[in-house]
Amino acid sequence: MTQALNRRSFLRLSALGVTAAVVSVGVTGCFFDDEDSVEPIKGAFTHGVASGDPLSKQVILWTRFVPEQTQSVRVRWQVATDAAFTQVVTDGRALVSAQSDYTLKVDAAGLQPNTQYYYRFRVGEIMSPVGMTKTLPETAVDQVKLAVFSCANYPAGFFHAYAEAAKRNDLDAVLHLGDYIYEYARGGYASADAARLGREVEPAHEILSLTDYRTRYAQYRSDPDLQALHHKAAFICVWDDHEIANDTWKDGAENHDPATEGSFAARKQAAIQAYVEWMPIRPVIVNGMLELARSFQWGDLVNLSMLDTRVIARDEPLTFEQFNSLATPADQLAFRQAMTDPTRTMLGATQRTWLFNEFK
Repeated sequence: MTQALNRRSFLRLSALGVTAAVVSVGVTGCFFDDEDSVEPIKGAFTHGVASGDPLSKQVILWTRFVPEQTQSVRVRWQVATDAAFTQVVTDGRALVSAQSDYTLKVDAAGLQPNTQYYYRFRVGEIMSPVGMTKTLPETAVDQVKLAVFSCANYPAGFFHAYAEAAKRNDLDAVLHLGDYIYEYARGGYASADAARLGREVEPAHEILSLTDYRTRYAQYRSDPDLQALHHKAAFICVWDDHEIANDTWKDGAENHDPATEGSFAARKQAAIQAYVEWMPIRPVIVNGMLELARSFQWGDLVNLSMLDTRVIARDEPLTFEQFNSLATPADQLAFRQAMTDPTRTMLGATQRTWLFNEFK
């Protein structure tokens, strides 16, 4: 049997206000055999497919199916070792709804290590594109090939780098180190050519609400080059600051004004929910809190630790302006003391302990 999130983790995630897709139980061998309703559901897989957070025997599968009418929809999924799907290894079904912005994530388990798989989804006669993914090896390996990305600003230009990586057939995974989206309004950072290129952002204003963040992810994920790379390889992702706002720290951001933009905590929660819904990640719940620190191991060659240095525990960054631009010796002393304060942190005690244990 295959299940995406265990019940306890899902309840914890729900308690945080993060309602990313619920997932399914796999029943191998019965895929597409029986239909729930005589009435066909009209809609579309609007943003392709994706996979992520691969382990040696499981991987997250992602898609989005939007029906023409507001309703819950049963989506079926299938994993095979061949592109023709004659060798199906696991399958199942799950309900999606507007609660998760019609995104769906499946934690497909029972797979074999170091194996390439093909996967797809279906609603009635509507079929998704086919995606490719690969599990991690457990034994000795000679090499690991990773494509590494960050800072992808949609209005700045076309995503040529994604397109080039999607042409490769030798990638073990894709690492995305953050700034998968940017939060700015039209005319914001690096947008001088956006109108000419037909890449002005949606919504037009700076994103603040859950609807805003969902809309911005939907626009980014509509890019054909980004979709092509998601179809080709599993992603391993962390966020940086622009998934929320520029220069984010645990209680605020440079690009957030509580006087005009409201609660930063509410904005952060909305941004995190959209991130969990739209990204092919396996949410990690530690002591009731959503964290992104997790590890991936390619046999005896690579042990990769992914860290959150922005959202959960990062202290407010120091600026010269906080110390009167170092105008006096007293300001300079205060700045030096702040810079060397041993209690200041980017990782937080919990994540730091986890990381040191990983090194051990």
